[in-house]
Amino acid sequence: MKCNKQAVFRYTWPGNDEEVVCLRHAQQLKDIAEAIGLHLQLVPLSGEEQLEKTCPQEVKGGESND
Repeated sequence: MKCNKQAVFRYTWPGNDEEVVCLRHAQQLKDIAEAIGLHLQLVPLSGEEQLEKTCPQEVKGGESND
């Protein structure tokens, strides 16, 4: 199941194409990057981009979308 919350940042994970992410998943990605010693730059989306994009991150069945 996809998160589908409003995306607020764009980022590029090494070796992958640029993606967008919601605030909650941005923090999770930042924590993972920090744990492996990688700098992850999160670039805020413009207001118009935010309205057009949703977070494509996968969420587990028991994980809340709140």
